[in-house]
Amino acid sequence: MDRILIIEGELALRAKLTSALTKVGFVVADVPDILKANEIRELNPDIAIVDEVLPSGDGKDACSQLHNVFRIPVILMGKESSGEAWMAAVQAGADFYFTKPSHHRELVARVKAILRRYRQAGFTLIQFLIIAAILCTLVVVVIPKLLGWW
Repeated sequence: MDRILIIEGELALRAKLTSALTKVGFVVADVPDILKANEIRELNPDIAIVDEVLPSGDGKDACSQLHNVFRIPVILMGKESSGEAWMAAVQAGADFYFTKPSHHRELVARVKAILRRYRQAGFTLIQFLIIAAILCTLVVVVIPKLLGWW
């Protein structure tokens, strides 16, 4: 069962998000601020949903903290719908920027998709080394031969 950490300062929205995600089978812990998130390390979340504006600071800063502590994907929520907001979120370490208010079914679908992608992308060290060796062979041997450099 997947575990989600929600960090949202607005109580009503936090309750709606928690309800929507628990209804589809997620285990959810919610806190109003990043300072409280450290108190629930035992949850060991698989993904975090973070508000862009938190009572004690910037949600973008929380993204990097969550990546460093839990090594999990992070969805950043904010009210801006511009491309600049999305770019700033991604540069801060968010895996996705979600404009609020939005329909909760869209958020549930996005959470499932990100978790699925993270699981599929999990390479073992041996898989990584094999891929690296293939790429090195292409760069050093195959491409120069194709271009007539050898």
